[in-house]
Amino acid sequence: MKIAYLRRLCAAAILAAGTAGAAHANETEAVFGFSGWSVGYLPTAIALDRLADMGYDIKAVELGGNSNQLQAAATGAIDISAIAQILDAMDQGLDSKFFLAGNSNEFLLVSKTGLNTCASLDGKSLGIHSVGSFVGQLALQYLAANCPDTKANVTVIEGSENRLAALIAGQLDSSVIDLQDWTLLNAKMPGKFEITSDFTSTMPIMRAAFAARPDFIATHQNLVMDWVKVHLDVYREIYENPQLLTDKGLELLGEIDPEVLPKLVAAFVEAKIWPADGGLSESSVQETIDFFNNDGEPFQKITAADVVDRTILDKALADR
Repeated sequence: MKIAYLRRLCAAAILAAGTAGAAHANETEAVFGFSGWSVGYLPTAIALDRLADMGYDIKAVELGGNSNQLQAAATGAIDISAIAQILDAMDQGLDSKFFLAGNSNEFLLVSKTGLNTCASLDGKSLGIHSVGSFVGQLALQYLAANCPDTKANVTVIEGSENRLAALIAGQLDSSVIDLQDWTLLNAKMPGKFEITSDFTSTMPIMRAAFAARPDFIATHQNLVMDWVKVHLDVYREIYENPQLLTDKGLELLGEIDPEVLPKLVAAFVEAKIWPADGGLSESSVQETIDFFNNDGEPFQKITAADVVDRTILDKALADR
């Protein structure tokens, strides 16, 4: 069956279409909601093609920002979510469980050449999305932990593409950007910037993780099992053959220069952001909870054990 890619639907349209169809009686159907196609989600695009060939009818809905994703998950408009920050909704009572990790943190703190330490950012402009955003917290928690006396000029510029443009235009000295934008920046201005802190290794928290309600997992066990098994296969294969990602990227990411795309793929593969073992270790989940706990609005209830169901992942790994 062909996968339906629904692009940029507003939250109201998703709720109108999704709430009526998300609680699927047919165990081969599901609605998957995520931000939108990017290099980080290319393994899932490959997996969805394979699941379609196996007879599953899975609609992949591009929801955009965090608020739309959280609303869609909380209202039941989608069956499977991908955003790690669904932890916020879980803490407020949403009955949903992570059953497979997607990708870990793909962000870096990059700065003009010569600004290669935390302390060197004193008095320098540092671009973030917002104070409460994932990107903003990466920067603020990094400064607080490594150079609390440093007074960087934290500047809010929403949208990674806009922060990238500001770096190129000389309007920012430093910014948190993802591996994709770092590769584009290097291609545009080689040697002009360097990595001040590699958050992919220093803060390898969950960025994306697949979650569903327990009742959906119970009534769609074959779909969830195959989702997990196919993703594990894809994760393994892309490290052996990154061309799989490049080919799928050429299909889905038309806004990226085809000559730059292989470099983007190489950066993600080198960082090993996709967990070949499915992730969801207690430590990685707890580290993610701890990270979001430091954003000024700490969770009231949840622990790692509360938000994860490894039953299907453990069985899939045992069957390999």
